Amino acid sequence: MQPSNVHEDAIRQLLDEQIDAWNAGDAEGWCRDFTEDSEFVNIIGACFEDRDANVRRHAELFATIFKGSRLAVREMKIRALGDFTATADLVLDLTGFSKLPPGIRPSIGNDVLRTRMHYVLVHDGTRWWIVFSQNNAVMPLPQAK
Repeated sequence: MQPSNVHEDAIRQLLDEQIDAWNAGDAEGWCRDFTEDSEFVNIIGACFEDRDANVRRHAELFATIFKGSRLAVREMKIRALGDFTATADLVLDLTGFSKLPPGIRPSIGNDVLRTRMHYVLVHDGTRWWIVFSQNNAVMPLPQAK
């Protein structure tokens, strides 16, 4: 099932604005389109079970290890699951970080962390909302010995 161009355009705009908020260090803007009861699973598997927890965590990150960092979208694929539900999968490159969370290492060289962000979105008749998102670090394979 393919999303209508109108729905796909609206979802792309929502996600582009979310990336812009990251690049501005704006935790409220990053989380603006999550439902109040949304869940976000980060790259180390921690689950933030509502929008407020998600905002608090991203505010901490934007004030510390990800202060001044930049996200760039490498790929974006949107898939309709019905008239009011869709998924979006993004490949993102994060640069400009001061360090990474425990257990995470750069994916490309020493200065790029590539992640795969997965979203489940719902349409409420007026607009799209994120109800679930999971971010996975794309880790380089260990070197053969």
